[in-house]
Amino acid sequence: MIMKTHRQVLKSVRAALLIVVGTCVLAACASEAPLAGPVPKIGFAHLGTIPLNVDRIGVSSTYQSPMKAPNAEQRFPTSPAQAMKIWAGSRLQAVGGAGSPATAQFVIEDASVIETKLEKTKGFKGMFTYEPTARYDAHAVAHLSVQEAPGGVSGIASGEIRVSATRSVEVRENATLGEREKAWFEMIEALMADFNSQMETQIHAHLQRWMR
Repeated sequence: MIMKTHRQVLKSVRAALLIVVGTCVLAACASEAPLAGPVPKIGFAHLGTIPLNVDRIGVSSTYQSPMKAPNAEQRFPTSPAQAMKIWAGSRLQAVGGAGSPATAQFVIEDASVIETKLEKTKGFKGMFTYEPTARYDAHAVAHLSVQEAPGGVSGIASGEIRVSATRSVEVRENATLGEREKAWFEMIEALMADFNSQMETQIHAHLQRWMR
């Protein structure tokens, strides 16, 4: 049996360390690699407009993001607030003109995304298992109101609806930046599909008098 010299042992250890470090560097680079191709966009133009017999439609927000953990919406390529503003601008259309006695207001109440760290399996099994390490809970809450001056043609002074949608997604610890952003985008897309469906239903049910 050939005994390794001290120098040979050091060389073996050094080679092993280089392999480990190289693997870690590659993993780190991969984790920051964005997805190839164009960045997907949230859009609603294909759904058409919802014409309202109002003079104008104001879009505003009472929600203020704290811009720090556990909130994560500030890291999203398209946040819930941005998505709801895009929705309002694309779908709601004022067709009453200056002669209409009514105005509408679309107000965002909650557009948060909360990140929750998930506990990983401990022990030997956890070392060789890729698991979800973070959950993201997204919220889209807004109300749409119509205010009509006294003596308006509808005979009703005002109307209001409120919609609340939530969606969640878990992201695995080995996800690249691109994969993480893809998961976020798909969550926001699903969130806004729910939001849009609820808005359509409620507008037709409770704001029918102001629809054209």
